Amino acid sequence: MKVRSTLFFLLLLFLFQGLSAQDYLLIRKKGSTRRYEYRAGDYLVYKQKGMSEFFTDRITEFVDSTIVLENNIVLLEQLIEVDIQNANTNRPEILRAAERVLPTAGYGLLALDLFNNTVVSGNKFTLDKGTTFSAAAMVGTGYAMRAIRRKRIKLTDKRFEAYIVVR
Repeated sequence: MKVRSTLFFLLLLFLFQGLSAQDYLLIRKKGSTRRYEYRAGDYLVYKQKGMSEFFTDRITEFVDSTIVLENNIVLLEQLIEVDIQNANTNRPEILRAAERVLPTAGYGLLALDLFNNTVVSGNKFTLDKGTTFSAAAMVGTGYAMRAIRRKRIKLTDKRFEAYIVVR
């Protein structure tokens, strides 16, 4: 019985190592801790040298400095610009959640105040000045966070680098 559980443990250990050792594309700004990762199965939105439009394709594997996609094979040197909105990043989750939650909370606060003021209290259809200001601040902050977030990285800029991490 003890030998059986030991063999099972070793089998799980080898399977886990095989699953965790996966190649990925890493894009980062030099001197910064911000990083964007793409693994096999992720969708990559990119602009290639000599092309004027963006292409969207699913990554199948990485070979040396080549990205093998479903419909294309791209060298890292051929990438000009990458859309990083859907990349796996080390950006704090609270900032990503705030972009979605703050506008919704602001509109909800405004709707609840209108409902409370008109239906429950029986007043005319009016907006409370303080509640409107708070709701507008929440909505504005959420949309501003979304607007100032980096959406694309130009790999022709020397401050950024892209390389494939092989494990």
